[in-house]
Amino acid sequence: MSNGKTVSWYQATPWPLVLISGPESYFAGRAIRQIKSQLRLEHENLEISEVSDGEYSAGLLLSLAAPSLFNEPRLVIIQGASEGLLEDIKGLMSEPAENCTIIVRTPNLVGHNGKVRKELAPLALNIVCDEVKKDSDRIDFVNREFKTFGIPIEQPATKALVAAFGSDMGELGAACDQLAKSGRVKISASDVEQSFEGRQETNAFKIADAALAGNATEAIRLFRHGSATGIDPVALTAALAMKIRQLARLFNDRNASPAALGMAPWQVDKARRELSGWSESELIDLVQLAAKTDFDTKGASRDPEYSIEKLLLRMAKSH
Repeated sequence: MSNGKTVSWYQATPWPLVLISGPESYFAGRAIRQIKSQLRLEHENLEISEVSDGEYSAGLLLSLAAPSLFNEPRLVIIQGASEGLLEDIKGLMSEPAENCTIIVRTPNLVGHNGKVRKELAPLALNIVCDEVKKDSDRIDFVNREFKTFGIPIEQPATKALVAAFGSDMGELGAACDQLAKSGRVKISASDVEQSFEGRQETNAFKIADAALAGNATEAIRLFRHGSATGIDPVALTAALAMKIRQLARLFNDRNASPAALGMAPWQVDKARRELSGWSESELIDLVQLAAKTDFDTKGASRDPEYSIEKLLLRMAKSH
């Protein structure tokens, strides 16, 4: 058997044993579908067996991987590493079954999941699906998606997609797929606006951008529209507070690198522009008001919407 190796989720390919770990379920699902599609292209008579998390019992893998009368190719997908799985895989890998691909999905690395990952990684194709935390990685994802589709996308359109859907990789992927299949030969920022206008208007970061640009009227309008369409005040306040903390960190160290701030370079450039005219005392007051607003939206106030509007007005320096 080949020595193990590690690849990104979009490089997933059939191997006798594939271990998919990490919390980003969207990437894990994409990797599994990619392997499944490749095997189906090669084998029309592919037999697929899927075992849900918690349903595995010792010896089951040996039964599922065993060749049938006509030795059809087999794909076995196991969600979660239950007791007995490690021993079964070790036994199977000592004499690998012909035409059989085994995928084990371990979202975390505790208990049996961690033990399976540690002991079998040297034998497997390892696909790590880490949580995406940086906008630069989300931008890379969008650009790679449209490159795969063969459709050019303008940089402002990429940023608009990330701003609208960056909190959920599944939604971001679905948005890319929708735009790619829209019949457009090139994707612009206006295409994103037209296709996802409602989402854009209720997006927390667009509300924050309007406020920090000094446009209190637009920020309040977007917030009230979002409230009417179900935006979560707690999630919105958390997003606004994160934006404010980023400004405060940058104020304390104007030369901080994007990596140190957890931001993309273009976000840092934008934040530097937004800091223009802010004093240290004003930022301290804004940070304190954001903390109070967070408290209010979590039950301390009977009118959390008023607290959010007050924060937006302060962000816009409208007193």
